[in-house]
Amino acid sequence: MEVVGTQAVVGPNTRFYVGLDLAALESRCSGYAVIVCSDVCVLKVFKCLYSDYEILNEVLQLGRVGDVVVSVDAPFSIGSGMRDVDRKMLSMGFKVFPPGFSHMRRLTMRAEKLVRELISNGLNRVYETHPRSALLSSRCSSVEEVLSRLGITSNTDLSSLRKDVRDAIIAATVSYCIDNNCCLVVEGVDGSITLLNTICSNR
Repeated sequence: MEVVGTQAVVGPNTRFYVGLDLAALESRCSGYAVIVCSDVCVLKVFKCLYSDYEILNEVLQLGRVGDVVVSVDAPFSIGSGMRDVDRKMLSMGFKVFPPGFSHMRRLTMRAEKLVRELISNGLNRVYETHPRSALLSSRCSSVEEVLSRLGITSNTDLSSLRKDVRDAIIAATVSYCIDNNCCLVVEGVDGSITLLNTICSNR
């Protein structure tokens, strides 16, 4: 589902905060969301994408007209199968699946390829995230509460969206928080995973 095209809201200081909940297979939905910030920040796009071509085309189009930050829900490297950063996530209570797990290998290989393509096309601000952990670290109860606390508006009921797309919206808020001092970075010797800091501190 796409609420509105981004072309109508592009200004000289427009920033695009992209979230991608990547699927292992191109035949399955990869959730995709874009928060557009100019004078205000609005969740403008949230939908399914499928092929690598679709994903790259959407993101690279944004890069031609404004600054882009991308957060992807997928491991960026397999490493030894259980990365140091995965161990740190698990020790903090975040339930991640290490990239060495059999069902994660295909996802990780796809993510590695997409990240290389984005970087080779000049989009250097691409980050690994984990939306379920980001929601937990935020202490918010829902994606709607995350958006509200961050002052990001949406004119659509998000409750009926499929999980892939809702996770992509959380990933997009991680991209936003990278620029707005509201992210938490879990670092290991072999990578980092960016989450949200405690933005719902009353819970």
